[in-house]
Amino acid sequence: MRKFINKLLVLNLVILALVSCTELDLTPRDAPTSAPFTSTQQFREGLNESYRETWYKLEDPRFSIDDDSNYRQDLSAIKAGTVDADYGTSATNWSHLYKAIARTLSVRTQILNQSGILTEIDAKQFLGEADFHLANYWTYMITRFGDVPYFENQLSVEEAFNAGRTSKDEILQKVYAFYDSAIEKLPTTRSGLQYATKGAAMAMKARAALYVGDFAIAAESAKDCMDLGVYDLHPDFLDLFKSVTRTSDELIFYIPRDESKGTTESAARGQLQPWRPRGVNGGWAGTGPTWSLLASYECIDGLPIDESPLFDPKNPFKNRDPRCAATIVAFGSLEDGDGRLVSDGTRHMGYEITPHPFRPVAFNYFTNTLDWPNQNTKSFTPHSNYQGLLYRKFIDEEWTDGLPDGNRILMRYADVLLIYAEAKIELNQIDASVLDAINAVRDRAYASSVHSNPTVTTTNQAELRYVVRNERRAEFAMEGLRYMDIIRWRIAEKVLNGPYYGLLTGDVLANPNDGGNAAFIESFWFWGMTPQLDEDGIADFKPLADAGYASQIAEMGFDANRQYLYPIPNKDILLAPNLTQNPGY
Repeated sequence: MRKFINKLLVLNLVILALVSCTELDLTPRDAPTSAPFTSTQQFREGLNESYRETWYKLEDPRFSIDDDSNYRQDLSAIKAGTVDADYGTSATNWSHLYKAIARTLSVRTQILNQSGILTEIDAKQFLGEADFHLANYWTYMITRFGDVPYFENQLSVEEAFNAGRTSKDEILQKVYAFYDSAIEKLPTTRSGLQYATKGAAMAMKARAALYVGDFAIAAESAKDCMDLGVYDLHPDFLDLFKSVTRTSDELIFYIPRDESKGTTESAARGQLQPWRPRGVNGGWAGTGPTWSLLASYECIDGLPIDESPLFDPKNPFKNRDPRCAATIVAFGSLEDGDGRLVSDGTRHMGYEITPHPFRPVAFNYFTNTLDWPNQNTKSFTPHSNYQGLLYRKFIDEEWTDGLPDGNRILMRYADVLLIYAEAKIELNQIDASVLDAINAVRDRAYASSVHSNPTVTTTNQAELRYVVRNERRAEFAMEGLRYMDIIRWRIAEKVLNGPYYGLLTGDVLANPNDGGNAAFIESFWFWGMTPQLDEDGIADFKPLADAGYASQIAEMGFDANRQYLYPIPNKDILLAPNLTQNPGY
């Protein structure tokens, strides 16, 4: 059966400036307006605004607010514990989401009040799209801020100033109603240009329910999406995140980008320089994966690194879940008998990438010569990545300059499967369908590997909880989902507190061939011992630091007394006397 995916139309309203109709020229095309819409095209343009990437917030790992990535020795306000009522990110996101809500409500009102302009089919589908977006927006607000001002019609200035906070539980019921309306009104598939679909509404409803701990609704909505028979896992994990992969049966809700059409990320968020290797097209490798993320991937026998006899701390990518090397640029030996040295790197963006201090020069694949100055090792510069790790996922070899134009993925089928599995596990309704969902994701991870998925067979609730949580980390690294996972699992105060560790300083790792220094490096590189994992799969690197094999980069201080919610922006509280602040701010 031919399968369709939910493709969102890239906003490109400039073309419409060529329209000569006087009535159209009188109405702005780039934002909803209070002037009555007079054509189907105007309704379409108004709804297109709701698909803006600006309105769809994920806690991007490039901002280093979770335990999967970090920027050098700097700490975000989240990790430093310095979030206060003037925190810029929450103020910006609060403003953006309320702007999106107001604009979408404006269009929704016109859809409801129009008479004869739209066909019955268009009116139904447009209303479904509006309700879909509103549900997504309100989900963000209650899961990040808690109780917030809620409204279903545009407010006057006086009403806005007098707004108070509505219970998040009350808003949640409105969210479910919006999603149910979208599910009822939206088509299962689209032909031609495609927008939100029934499956997208089901999947996003499942995520909303999971985030608030409503596991029964989460399981039901995820299963409804699965039962549509429209979506499937992409055959190759790494291929899914390349910019050339424009469509896939796995993509349920996403926003396309295309540099040729000017629809890339904004420069502030999208520039690749912090992610590129140092010395490659202006890259400086300031932001990269943490040791904690690297340690979390299991070995090919299905065991964590501190239990598997296959794990080699000197070759930390050896015998690991294939998603490890698909997510982080690998180095050293990758499997038994491959003949690779601990100092060997992997081709990435045309060069051999390795942080090993014995490799101040690496292989240049463009010239097929061993002459590339390797700025990604501390023997070359003390400013190479502080943990020696670089992201591979989403980073194309073709991205030589400019901004990334790969899809902004907001929901994919693997997430639906793991939402279903987690919800059923928390309900203690563990059956074959739960194991099938988890193993389907794992089977795909191993599909391009010479190894087979070490199938999950346990039906123990505690063991499966560990499995599905670790599976989410392995599957969704760098996709902006980890932060809300550690928030809802209430482990942020553990993973974002205390010291975090990385490579020894440049003065220790520099000039490795001057006698004893080389012998010392050789004795421990990359990790001098296997990190031990706790009950949540979180690695402890303090023993490495105590043994002199690692250095402390910074001291994190996530404040559990307040930071499980974002603050209500202080400027809004000063303007609205009925608006109260979240605890601790």
